[in-house]
Amino acid sequence: MRVNFKESAKRSVKKERTLQFTLNVIGIFMFIGVLIRWWTVPFAISNNLGIYYNPDFQMKPSECKEFLAFVLCAAGVYFSLINVYFLGKTGKKLVYTVLVLLAVFSLYMMVILLAVATH
Repeated sequence: MRVNFKESAKRSVKKERTLQFTLNVIGIFMFIGVLIRWWTVPFAISNNLGIYYNPDFQMKPSECKEFLAFVLCAAGVYFSLINVYFLGKTGKKLVYTVLVLLAVFSLYMMVILLAVATH
């Protein structure tokens, strides 16, 4: 009775690749959904549940550029973190470090914006 460790290792690598593929597909759908917001925001629902177009909600060209830049930067960060995570032990440490730095930076910006808004 022998245990075949090579076969077990192959299965775990396959599971990691499947998880990586799944997270990439989820990311694609997620960012496509965010980009669809570009066209769906001008539509609103009236009191009698009718859908109507409100041109006041339409984004201006400068807002569209800023929105597109934000979505592309967020997608770049998401996909790079997902793919670096699966490179190995150092990739996981790097991803966790970047996530902690992003969390600290977000909290810092929240405090700064709160301070500016209250003065």
